[in-house]
Amino acid sequence: MSSPSGIGGALEGLLRQAQEQQRRLAELQRQRAELRVTGESPDGLVRVSVDGDMKVGGVELNARAMRLDSVSLAGSMQAAIDAAYAAFEERQREMLGEMIGDSEMVRRAQDGTLTPEDWFRQFGVDLSDPTRTLRR
Repeated sequence: MSSPSGIGGALEGLLRQAQEQQRRLAELQRQRAELRVTGESPDGLVRVSVDGDMKVGGVELNARAMRLDSVSLAGSMQAAIDAAYAAFEERQREMLGEMIGDSEMVRRAQDGTLTPEDWFRQFGVDLSDPTRTLRR
């Protein structure tokens, strides 16, 4: 049977791990807020930047874009916006991957199939056994 100090030590370890994850998450949120990415239309006539709030923050038109008809210009603008959002999502995935270090874990977190047990298991914590200590 486990001693009370063993349970306390395991709980302290879990608390430290949770605090570290909270710190990492705060850092990820800070990095995301500062993120700026650019997308460009396939014809190279429109460039669009997206900020950390996923708002279009700037549009650059090449002088040749002014020769396009309105439908073509709208298409180029939409393509640039789509490219910027795709770049934003890709960079966000990279940042999350850097945080947790496993592309499979990133994929599972994004599609909602990552369980808390799986998340903590990668750090050596077995949530089904609260008396277990962290691997060092």
